[in-house]
Amino acid sequence: TDGLQVLRYNKTTAYIPHMDWIDDHYKREEHNFDSAGVGTNRFATILLYMSDLDENDGGETVFKEGWPVGQPVEERVQIDEALRTLRESGDADMLEQGSWQETMVAQCRSRLAVRPNSARAVLFYSQHPDGSPDESSKHGGCPVLHGEKWAANLWVWNGPRNGFPGSPVNEEVVRKRKEKGISDPNQPQQINAVFKNTGRDPRFEKASLYFQETFWGPLGHNDPELRVNTYQGHVWNVMVGVEVLQTWTVGSEESQRFTV
Repeated sequence: TDGLQVLRYNKTTAYIPHMDWIDDHYKREEHNFDSAGVGTNRFATILLYMSDLDENDGGETVFKEGWPVGQPVEERVQIDEALRTLRESGDADMLEQGSWQETMVAQCRSRLAVRPNSARAVLFYSQHPDGSPDESSKHGGCPVLHGEKWAANLWVWNGPRNGFPGSPVNEEVVRKRKEKGISDPNQPQQINAVFKNTGRDPRFEKASLYFQETFWGPLGHNDPELRVNTYQGHVWNVMVGVEVLQTWTVGSEESQRFTV
């Protein structure tokens, strides 16, 4: 497993919908993430709630590809109707209209969602039995509207994870690293990454940088470049509103630069 992470969500804190399964489609990383073959990846997630939130307090875990269990098809609420009802209720007035956070609240009230309760845990699987990624596991943390939420999560792998002895590797990537004199692939190496907005693409005028689904900093036109210490396999997203416009997976080079 990855280490147990303890999470605290203050008011309006949220996580964009994502998968816990790590995608290395082009096989650029040393670790072999292809769990449908000989690789290993995150297999299951256990989310432990450590606080209680009431029905309209937010903070649910939402599975945006699913519908509430037992709900008849004719009672399903589409996103436009859910947004209209939310705005009429005034429950999310602290959120900007049209923001990804407001959209998430509407999804949390219309799709399959689990409300925080200190005696409750959520278990879901990121892979099918054949090891291929299960897209229905895409999930997000709904914005907290009242109070705060405490939780902890544990990612379970289907074999040794990257950075540990015995973990499967992409042999061609390892060979190239050895030719460059780079050390043992089972020892995680800290990587210096720089993220910069060149200001050339109008789509990124009001962009923000996210580590996976966690807001990191503004990355719009005229914003200063962002420098971070990260690790191979970490996923960084550039978002505008509710839309992810650019995704990068950190490679193995000691220093890396990403621009939009």
